[in-house]
Amino acid sequence: MDDDVLVAAVARRHFVEEVSKSQIADEMGVSRFKVARLLDQARRDGVVTIEVRTPTHVDLPLSERVARLFSLRQVVAVRPADPGPAGLRRALGAACGSLLAHRLTEDDVLGVSWGRTLQALADESPALPPADVVQLVGSIPGVDLDVGPLELVRRLGHRTGGRVHPLHVPAVLPEPGLAAALRATDPVRATLAAHERLTHAVVGVGAWAPTGSSLRPLLPPDVVRACEEAGAVAETCSTVLDAEGQVVAGSLVPDHCVAVTTDRLRAVRDVVAVAAGAEKVEAVRAVVRAGLVHHLVTDVPTARALLAGVEGPEG
Repeated sequence: MDDDVLVAAVARRHFVEEVSKSQIADEMGVSRFKVARLLDQARRDGVVTIEVRTPTHVDLPLSERVARLFSLRQVVAVRPADPGPAGLRRALGAACGSLLAHRLTEDDVLGVSWGRTLQALADESPALPPADVVQLVGSIPGVDLDVGPLELVRRLGHRTGGRVHPLHVPAVLPEPGLAAALRATDPVRATLAAHERLTHAVVGVGAWAPTGSSLRPLLPPDVVRACEEAGAVAETCSTVLDAEGQVVAGSLVPDHCVAVTTDRLRAVRDVVAVAAGAEKVEAVRAVVRAGLVHHLVTDVPTARALLAGVEGPEG
C-alpha cells in the first residue's frame, strides 16, 4: 500500500470511524506508535484538517487573552445580538447561566449578590443542578421588589430546585450596633452560617462613584469619605477596594453591613464576576487583582478596555 494511501486509510479509520489507535494497530499488524506517527503525518501533510467553529456571540480569542493576562480560569466576552442595555444584560445572564450549568452539582452551595445584570441570570439561565442558593447581601432600599436580592435568590432557587437561604434584612445599617444586632438574630445567623458552606458564588461589581455604586449611597458620609481618601474604586458585596485590589478603610464598611465578608468570599473555590461597561473597567480590574474572582463574564468593549494599558502595544 502506498504511503499516502496508508496515511489516509489510518486517518479515516481513526477520525471518521472513531476506531482506537490500539485497534487499528492490531488490524494492521503494526505498533500503536506507528499508528500515532501516521496520524501525525496525516495532520502535518493536510490529509486531515481540523476546523473549530466558535460561536459568533462570544469573542473567544479576546476572552482567552483577558483570562491569560489576569490569571483567570475563564473569561466570556459576549457580543450581544441586541446591543442595547437590555440585550447586553440578557447576553451576560445567559453566558453566566451556561457557565454555572457546566460547573454546579447537586452537592454545591451557590451564593448570589445583587445587581440588575444578575437579574438576567435568573431569566436567561437554563435549568441548573439542584444546588442550594444563598443570598450574599441584604436587601437594597429603593429597589423594586421584583428585581431585588430576595427575588433574585428566590428565582434562582426555582431554577435549581435547591433550598433557598434568604436575608430578610437591609444590606446596610446606619450604625454598626444595629448591623451587629441583626447579624445575631436566628434567621440571619442561619443564612450567614450557610455562607461558610459556599462552593460557588456569582457577584456583581460596582464602581465607587455616586451613580455606579449600590453600596456607597447607603453608607454614612464619614465612611464614604474614609473610603474616598483611601483611594476606593470598586465594590463587590460589602468589600471596597482600591485600584490595586487592596481592601480600604479596614472594617468600617463591613461593620455597617449584613453581607458576606471579604475573607469568606475569598475562601469560595469558584467565584464568577459579572460586569460590563466603560464605567466599570477600573473596578473590574481591582476586583480581579484582589484575587476574589476566578471567572469573568463581560462584553467585548469592556474586555478590550481591560487589556488597554496593561497588555503590550502588539497585544
